[in-house]
Amino acid sequence: MKVNAICIIKNEVDIISEVLDNALQFCHQIYILDNGSTDGSWELINEKAAIDPRINIVGQTDEIYRNQFRNRVYNQFHKEYSVDDWWYILDADEMLVDDPRPMLVKASQGGKKQMRVWQAQFYFTDQDLAHYQDEDKSLPVSERRHYYRVNWREPRFFKNSTSQHWPEDISGKVPPFCQDLYRPSPICRHYAERTPEQIQMRRKIRLANPYSFLHVKNKSETDWLKQSKDCFYYQAGKKIKFPLFDRIAYYANQSQYWIIWRLKNLMSIKTLVKNKLASFG
Repeated sequence: MKVNAICIIKNEVDIISEVLDNALQFCHQIYILDNGSTDGSWELINEKAAIDPRINIVGQTDEIYRNQFRNRVYNQFHKEYSVDDWWYILDADEMLVDDPRPMLVKASQGGKKQMRVWQAQFYFTDQDLAHYQDEDKSLPVSERRHYYRVNWREPRFFKNSTSQHWPEDISGKVPPFCQDLYRPSPICRHYAERTPEQIQMRRKIRLANPYSFLHVKNKSETDWLKQSKDCFYYQAGKKIKFPLFDRIAYYANQSQYWIIWRLKNLMSIKTLVKNKLASFG
């Protein structure tokens, strides 16, 4: 069984080296598509690719980001692998806590084709802001950001198909032929918030994207600064804390979201039917 990663990057020079080193502990190949980086990320990944043949630079594009970039990379390389192999959607600011292969073996044995990942969201908190000017910025991001909470889960792994391509006109997290879900999920450390400057640049890029990131557009500009007292403190080698209360809170939020989504759909259908009937009247 091989695990191959698809990584889309844009301006992640401060963390991408750590991310790739983490993924290379279990990945056969990492396929990288750069989305018009201007901060040195493009140069850095090419330097790493020149040293490690497992890093495969697919290319660079200035197109507005879409999830379908992943589909494009998968379609280019999936025929090189077998039905026993897996793909890993490697976000350029995420690092898995443990090797996922033992769980993927169990997923394969159970006939499953998809596995999600719990995200320990690492935040830039009030404590980080208070010490930011004196912080040693030469240290890796993982040694500078310690406050986290596990509060999200997303698909990150899916089974390879030698015959089926991933339609590039759909934006699903995984291909439509990989819906059989393996329920257990590993945990990754997600460093979306690293410095005030990076946070503001990230927000600016996402607000300008007409296709994605509605969760960013629905928040105010001041929502990003978290309170350290509301988080757990992480130290390398220590187990990520994920208490039962946080699991219950996650499922409660998901249920609420699903109900609201269903109600909005029903209201849309009701309005559509009403307008149709009015047109006949």
